[in-house]
Amino acid sequence: MNSLRRACVVLTAAAGLGVALVPVASADPVQTVSYTSEDGSWPMQGSTHYTSPGDEIAVWEHDGRLTIDVDAGFDYLRIELSAPAGETLHTGTYTGARYRGPGDPALGTPGISVVTRGFGCGDDYADFMIDRLDATGVDLTFVQRCGSPDGPATRGEVHFTA
Repeated sequence: MNSLRRACVVLTAAAGLGVALVPVASADPVQTVSYTSEDGSWPMQGSTHYTSPGDEIAVWEHDGRLTIDVDAGFDYLRIELSAPAGETLHTGTYTGARYRGPGDPALGTPGISVVTRGFGCGDDYADFMIDRLDATGVDLTFVQRCGSPDGPATRGEVHFTA
């Protein structure tokens, strides 16, 4: 009788652990960055999808800029987005973004800077849409062109939940 009672306790405990672990597994953070570039686009080329935990993805706001960093071994990507001068980033659509370097002051237009594998574009034209920007994360899409507003485009997405 004791062994039967012990077996029931063990089975009940195992079943309870299985139920307790289900919500933990489904609460994993979402951290992805992906883009697809048209032929001739710069500095992003081809099509790439980064996802954590295999790739290290970090997102933060500082000094009026939203920074997305991806470290995937020998592959590195940084995208910085900013609101026009006098504004703060918020959910919404930003059109006519222009290059804004790390030390540059805010512009009258939204700002963008893209660097990958050590290469960047000092003549960016971009639009971006922020669907979510809060303490839990960010969801956004972007279209970036280098050299002219009608040059080859790179279209990308960022989904980051801490």
